[in-house]
Amino acid sequence: MPRRRTLMQHLFSDMASVLGIPERRLTPEVTQALNALIAEMDQLRAEIEQRDARIALLEDSAAQDSVLPCLNRRAVLRELGRLVNFTERANIAGALARLDVVSADALKRRHGLEAADGMMVAVVEALAKAMRQTDVVGSLGGTDLAVVMPQATEDAAARKVESVVAQLNANPYFWHDERVPIEIVWRVRAFVAGETAEQALRRTDPAMG
Repeated sequence: MPRRRTLMQHLFSDMASVLGIPERRLTPEVTQALNALIAEMDQLRAEIEQRDARIALLEDSAAQDSVLPCLNRRAVLRELGRLVNFTERANIAGALARLDVVSADALKRRHGLEAADGMMVAVVEALAKAMRQTDVVGSLGGTDLAVVMPQATEDAAARKVESVVAQLNANPYFWHDERVPIEIVWRVRAFVAGETAEQALRRTDPAMG
């Protein structure tokens, strides 16, 4: 603890020097302000790291789903595992959402795969448009989608997903001249320290109720 205090004192002194603040003016109030600045810098660094990792992932063609404009299952699992570990180390929130577009299955039975794929594309595009740049939208196969949301609490993530689902419900999909309501069941859960990506997916399965 004394060593950590000494390191922090050196850090505050260095920052004060850069900002032109004499050491004698490092009052508790100034120290508190510098501490807040350091926290903001750490947060910004974390956001930049996540953004860069996501850009690199999106540029990897092998990570893209073969049909939908999003990541495939393997890439989702890789990114989910990375973000669960990152949020645990950084002691920040994170959440995972899973969505099952059940109406796409019914549409496939009536009109075939092309119709169902069209609905899935519409849902993925709506999700991608509504989410933040640091969020990851991906396909888990079939009608199952995932959204990985770093730096989001479970409540905040649930509100966001609920909003997107409500928007999709209000704007049905059209297959030729047929108006087809979009029905989605979903579930959101916060990251749990120490769990694997597969464990997180199982715990967030909408079929669990």
